[in-house]
Amino acid sequence: MVTRRKRPNYFILNDGSDDEAPPEDRIQETVESEASEPNSSVNTPAAAEPEILPSESMSQTQVDPILPSWPSSVPRLRSQKRARPAPATAWLWDHFNVTEVNREWIVKRTGKRELTDRDIRCAYIYKTGAQCSWKTSDSQRQTSTSNMKLHLEKLHSIFAPRSQDTSGIQKAQPSIANLLTKKEALSPQELLEKNILRWIIDDKQAFTTIELPSFQQIFQDIPGITLPFRSRSTLKRRLIDSFDTQRQQLKEELAMSCKSIALSVDIWTSKNQLPILGVMGHWLTEDFLYKERVLEFTELQGIHSGENVATAIHTMLSELDLQEKLITITGDNAGNNETMVSELFHGLQDTAVEKDKIQFEGLDSYVRCIAHILNLIVKDILRALKSGNTKEAFAVCDDIQDGKSVPVQSALAKLRILTVWINRSPQRRQSWKEVCKIMNLPGKYIEYDVETRWNSTFRMLDDGLTAKAQIIRFVSFHPELQSFTDNDWSRLSQIHQILAKFNELTLFVSEKRPQISLTVPLYYDLHDLLYESIESQGIFKGLDPDIASAMKEGLKKYEKYYTFMDESEIYYTALVLDPRVKGDLISRELEDKEASDLILEAIRNNLHKKYPPTTSESSRSGPPESTPDLGRSNVESRMLQRLQPLDSSPHVSDIDRYFDTPRVSTVTDTSDPGWLCNWWRLHRDEFPQMAEAARDYLAIPASEVAVERVFNIGRDLLGIRRQSMSGDTLRILMLLDSNISA
Repeated sequence: MVTRRKRPNYFILNDGSDDEAPPEDRIQETVESEASEPNSSVNTPAAAEPEILPSESMSQTQVDPILPSWPSSVPRLRSQKRARPAPATAWLWDHFNVTEVNREWIVKRTGKRELTDRDIRCAYIYKTGAQCSWKTSDSQRQTSTSNMKLHLEKLHSIFAPRSQDTSGIQKAQPSIANLLTKKEALSPQELLEKNILRWIIDDKQAFTTIELPSFQQIFQDIPGITLPFRSRSTLKRRLIDSFDTQRQQLKEELAMSCKSIALSVDIWTSKNQLPILGVMGHWLTEDFLYKERVLEFTELQGIHSGENVATAIHTMLSELDLQEKLITITGDNAGNNETMVSELFHGLQDTAVEKDKIQFEGLDSYVRCIAHILNLIVKDILRALKSGNTKEAFAVCDDIQDGKSVPVQSALAKLRILTVWINRSPQRRQSWKEVCKIMNLPGKYIEYDVETRWNSTFRMLDDGLTAKAQIIRFVSFHPELQSFTDNDWSRLSQIHQILAKFNELTLFVSEKRPQISLTVPLYYDLHDLLYESIESQGIFKGLDPDIASAMKEGLKKYEKYYTFMDESEIYYTALVLDPRVKGDLISRELEDKEASDLILEAIRNNLHKKYPPTTSESSRSGPPESTPDLGRSNVESRMLQRLQPLDSSPHVSDIDRYFDTPRVSTVTDTSDPGWLCNWWRLHRDEFPQMAEAARDYLAIPASEVAVERVFNIGRDLLGIRRQSMSGDTLRILMLLDSNISA
């Protein structure tokens, strides 16, 4: 045997004990036959052993001592090769519980059939003593640990040990998403690339910016720094290459943190005349954290028909594996949206493997944007007041400039004509500034309203009433304009008072938080607003009769959409899921007690149907154990178990317990927008079925304002120098921007 392959035999050196030997040297092997390895003399080395020179082995600097021959009756210790280092993902398994189950599955990569599977559940324990419910299996993960690692990082902030040896492993080029969210220390060159990418995407810079000589000179003058992108084509390729990675990360995040998802959808025509379909996703994580992301921002092919929109949304759902998770779609009240949700429902049913797993129910899952409804009501009121519009104001200004006579206008129409008249001429804008300067008053210009901008008429009125003195002086210098009477100012003030309430409601539903649970109360407030103004009661006492009459047109529009809301269980279920409200608001607002009882009973039955108890919950009956379970995570949870009341009554569904217990009446502070989600996070173990419902319903948006915000970003992205940008490039930049901002 070659000398350098020998190791000390601890068994012999320690009189039959190998306790001092390293673990790899304690593996025993029965002695080989004498025919294959004859015993040698104790004092005589093997004559046939070749000589090993130092030049042949740098690690063998000395010869092992000659050991006595191995007794034939004693098992021989065999040296073992050094064990391979643990896999880079070995640390993951310390955070998961694994249970083997008898379940057949197919390994997709090899096509091999496995007879046993393993259920893998996160072992993380929350402060409440509850174990994280996230789980997967070998058949689901298909040898991949990416979702397991992402779950630990995103939900529990558990990261791979930094001490893991990664020497010798070539690092792949990081994606933009990883690079921009990288937490570890970066080299100056990596920091430069990160900041340039963020600057290009966040600040909506043109790709040609990096080709400017003055821009490149900045980095040429910095020693040790190289500009990573020197041409727009290189930068664009880098963005395109990273887009697929970002999309896959989004898919994995949705698979891990999203149980159900609600969409808000709208269509926008960009400055360069591209019809863009914007889709936002809204969901609650297992910890009831509200999430919203841009899921799609794509050029819509063909006409804006419901069928085309449904096809585009179905394609996106399939790409992100969300077909079975979709619960609602929030959109404006355009007629093609009703066609869209119906077509999408049939499309999902036709392609589903298990049709009963599809949660989307077509028109029954269609949520009409409440902000859009408020705008429609205001439009009908203004139309009844004969307030005119911007197009008519421009036509009147043309007639005034041509010296033509203009018929007497309403007070609101006069104000709009004035603002258009001033803003159309640089000289008149200067004249307005001079008047304000003479009067020592603010010289802010009054912006005329635009039909597509919600509340713009209210803002025009607000600015006009604030600048009343300046307007009176300016009109006195311009006799071609119709002057404002005292009655005009009185009417403007009354209209402003009404529109201020609509502005308040619109701003409320435009906040970046779930609002579906407050839609029913908002309809009740809107009802009171319309009726009080029609009857000239409360704050509207003394309202001009024609203004009160115009409010009746708004009431007609309100009743139309209230009927849609009243026929949907979504709004009432979301309302009941607020523990501060439960069913009390419905009982108090509806004069017919029988009707309110029927609504609440229907909600309860629907929740029982959608969220049946699990096997472990349904089997629990009788009193709880008197002795705490020592297997619980900590002393606190065992203490709380001791304090549970002894109850010999049969098990009651937590849905019934939730309905039958008093509402939370001690909370009156509404300054915390996350209170509702936080309450359900803290009480999910107490009401597990209702918590599942809360996680589904409370993420539903009451308006499509989130999509409107995205369209504003798209408008800024195009700017004035990017009018030739293609729909594909626009999509990539918008979705990358959403990923960075998340």
